[in-house]
Amino acid sequence: MSAVLSASAPPRAAARQNWILGPAQDTLFIVAAPPLVLGAAIALFAALGAADATAYILLLHVVLTVAHHLPTFIRVYGDVELFRRFRWTFILAPVIPFGFAAVALALLNARGLPVQNVLYLWVLLALWDPWHFLMQHYGFTRIYDRHNAAPKKLAARMDLLLCAVWFVFIMLASGEWLAGILEDLYLRAHLPAALLLPPAAVRALTGFMLSSATLATIAYSAYLVWCRRRGYFVSVTKLALLVTMFGVMFLAYTPNPWILTWAPGWTFAVGFAVIGIVHMTQYLAIVWRYNSSLASRPEAARAGLFRRLHARGGWFVGAGYVALCLAYGAVLTRQHENRWLMSVLLALGFTSTLLHYYFDGFIWKLRQSRNREHLGLARQGDAPEIGAGAASAATRPRSPFATLLRHALYFGVPLSLLSGGALWVLDGPGTNYVGHMLRGGALYGRGRAHEALDEARTALASMEWQLPLARHLVELEPRPAREAALAFLIYNRSRYAELLIPSLAAAKVDASAVARHRDDVAQAASLLAHALEDGGPIGTVGGRELRREDAYATLASWREEIER
Repeated sequence: MSAVLSASAPPRAAARQNWILGPAQDTLFIVAAPPLVLGAAIALFAALGAADATAYILLLHVVLTVAHHLPTFIRVYGDVELFRRFRWTFILAPVIPFGFAAVALALLNARGLPVQNVLYLWVLLALWDPWHFLMQHYGFTRIYDRHNAAPKKLAARMDLLLCAVWFVFIMLASGEWLAGILEDLYLRAHLPAALLLPPAAVRALTGFMLSSATLATIAYSAYLVWCRRRGYFVSVTKLALLVTMFGVMFLAYTPNPWILTWAPGWTFAVGFAVIGIVHMTQYLAIVWRYNSSLASRPEAARAGLFRRLHARGGWFVGAGYVALCLAYGAVLTRQHENRWLMSVLLALGFTSTLLHYYFDGFIWKLRQSRNREHLGLARQGDAPEIGAGAASAATRPRSPFATLLRHALYFGVPLSLLSGGALWVLDGPGTNYVGHMLRGGALYGRGRAHEALDEARTALASMEWQLPLARHLVELEPRPAREAALAFLIYNRSRYAELLIPSLAAAKVDASAVARHRDDVAQAASLLAHALEDGGPIGTVGGRELRREDAYATLASWREEIER
């Protein structure tokens, strides 16, 4: 959520801590949530082992991700004035994203392709998600700092600077986040951003951001000392949240010996899920506070169930609110055999996530007095809220056509770019070269050599398309799984290009081809040996988990092949 403060400087308030729900509830659900969720995840690893714990944590994250969208829609459609102000935005915003997802899924079903191919659209969500997370965290710092009498622009910029530099550094230091985004852009949407980004530049940027974060922390410390000397209130709760969030985020995201000692088998995906669960817990808390306050004003809240339940409040109603959100997430993320039902759920899930990010970008701005009022931040001297009929570009209502056109540009351009690339991928050799290898082998065994040759050529085309990316990603993120994947890609590509396809095409395999293959096998063996020496997980090949004993057996066979 965005947190942009009013430019006006209000009079100094009493030096007291501002809360969202209350001291105990804020401590539990917001400030202490990062270490509590991390501790629960580590305990799950100890109790169930890495594989089962990872599966449960990722599943919970998926359900909660969609679950926490519902409070956004409850607020949007339950706040009478907000809905009146942005009426056509809230009504028409789903049209473009749902339409793109529906058309893509209809084409996949018509061609008999797996509906999971529509996940190329999720690349846009993966790019938007970090900004969304950062701005929610920044918003919490501003809420807790509300009674600081320091100049508001200065206070807001100092909080944003500290949050932004540490967030960017941790995301880059994780290694896997950026590599995963670049990989998805290439393999799902044929966008070669990875090949245009030198690994040395990423390493230099990561070092620069660490230096920037260190300097920003020093500057922020000086700012806090200045505030104390001037008699300005300093929020200990805000400082505690900064420490717990970024401390846990660093432990969960970046390769470090501590997390691997506490939870062997821990991965970035698990860490990302843990922080995501924290984010969702915090979000449920703040929306509950807002809607409860809104319901206390009959003229502001929509009549009916929304007003009755939120006005009543209490732990029982709050538990029902959480259960309803979880049910929403469970329904939209459930797997079904029926591909048309899955298509509907995928389209709804994509639209739900995109609209959650989009709506949160403007409905939570603290410069809006209604947000300050219902979050308990308003105080004497605050400027009145600008109404829907006032002369303000930010709040002036748009016509339905103008609103739809704006969304067509805002959503349509990036979705069209991704869809065009995804169509190329679908019509190209694809990413599953192992599948083509297996089908080719089966056809050859049945005496259908010509069809086997076609499958072999498709497998080779897939490998040659993926090889530049795989090499680049190993330089960008040299972890065992990527090295092992590159080793198998190099070996299989060489075997098909130099030996198998010429043999199937009845061409002579000359000595130079054999020599080139031997060099490639040596390179593949070196990569696989290095991956095995590291001791970490070595990933999958052809969608199946690669066991270490199988990898050692493969390495031995490659070394024998070199010596022949």
